[in-house]
Amino acid sequence: MQGLPTTPLTPAPPGLVLAHPSSPWKVVRSMLGFVFLVLIIVQVSSVPIFAGILDSDFDGDIGPSNPWLTIFGSACLIPCVAGFAFLRRPKLTHIIRARESPFGLTFNMIAPRTAIQSPSPIVIEHHLVRDTAPLEMPPGKHLWLLFFGGVLVSTLFMLPMMYGLNLYTGLLFAFIAIPAFVIGFSTPVFAWWSTLNAYFGLPTTRRLAEWMLIAGMVSTLPAILINSFLSPILLNAIGLETVDPMGLGYGMILFLSAPIGEEICKAAAVLVLARFIDSPRRGFQIGFTVGLGFALLENSMYVMTAFFAGEAAAFSFAFTSILRGIGSIPAHGLWTGISGYAIGHYLSNRKVQFQQPGYVVAQESIMPRTDQAWMLMDSSGQIVKQSSTEYDPKMHIPKWLCASKDNAIPLPKNPFYAVGLAMFFHAFWNGSSWILGILSNDVFWALQAVMVFGWVFILILALWQITRRILPTALS
Repeated sequence: MQGLPTTPLTPAPPGLVLAHPSSPWKVVRSMLGFVFLVLIIVQVSSVPIFAGILDSDFDGDIGPSNPWLTIFGSACLIPCVAGFAFLRRPKLTHIIRARESPFGLTFNMIAPRTAIQSPSPIVIEHHLVRDTAPLEMPPGKHLWLLFFGGVLVSTLFMLPMMYGLNLYTGLLFAFIAIPAFVIGFSTPVFAWWSTLNAYFGLPTTRRLAEWMLIAGMVSTLPAILINSFLSPILLNAIGLETVDPMGLGYGMILFLSAPIGEEICKAAAVLVLARFIDSPRRGFQIGFTVGLGFALLENSMYVMTAFFAGEAAAFSFAFTSILRGIGSIPAHGLWTGISGYAIGHYLSNRKVQFQQPGYVVAQESIMPRTDQAWMLMDSSGQIVKQSSTEYDPKMHIPKWLCASKDNAIPLPKNPFYAVGLAMFFHAFWNGSSWILGILSNDVFWALQAVMVFGWVFILILALWQITRRILPTALS
């Protein structure tokens, strides 16, 4: 083997087709792992760090400081960040190609300790390419069936707790709590993500799609710091109590601090992905996915809190999961999508368009060529999907999800106006619900339930109608 020339690495040739095993549930499992990792970073690590510095007793006033909280949070943060960096390291594929040739060799060296021997002379080429496997999601209807079926079964298992907490009901709750939590907070996010991927008509690699969702999850960290520390400290400094849910200070956290802080943080997450934005349509897609990532982590905290309702945990869990699944989650996606659309319009007019690895930007009404094409294959070797048929500029979206172009609502193209509009929608959602809670606080419980559920229904109906009329503009 000594003295043989080593075949050098060369760039992958145009038109190279890579086959990937079809695994639609793989991205779901991967993202669930990142949810728990980021949840630890945000809640177990970062919150104690800032609490130990600013407000260790969480009363909304500066001080007292507690260095032990900061040390504990830092000790938890270091391995989590290291694990996050390890799991998100760049993924490369080593491709070795061989072809018969009378000018080849029967023994080829491709590395100091790697050789390929063949019965006939061959010419070896090998390349390192980035992982450009396409985003593949389970069908939305399967995810919705899993969500509603899981919530129903989990609620039935928790119903016996209404008759008191004992060994039997405690064992039932312990048996169902973890799967109920995972299904309740995550499956509606993945269902909306699958719908977005199915109808948006934009080729997206799995790695880019995961970064969109992760960027949204990470954006919850500064939002939590704003809502849990900075805003309460400022409001308490001017004499407004932020602990009492009926107080003005608490309301200002909901309809001022949360909309302003969260929408700015999510828009900043979209800007972090600016190099991938080549059009307003792509900007809306990235913005909507970032919003879903934010909702994914936020939803986990709300659903977890629902389990602490004691004997009423069954109804608390079902109400929280369904309300957020069909209301708050798509609302976060839509509001950030509006910001992303304007950011995409601004960026596409300011810089050279980004070209995704594996795709070439198409001219109008022309199918995109693929410098590195791909195909998804099932376990029997049958082609499930391939890049040459994925792009559809005339995507047919159901009427219940997308209105006609005649009824479309124009979206702002200025990023500042768009983020302001997102803040307004967010503030109206939170503020109107808070005001209704104050007005119905002293009324009969049955009337209070009718008022709350009625207003929630109106909000969700309005959100659906606005979404139907915004999508034609975002997709144009």
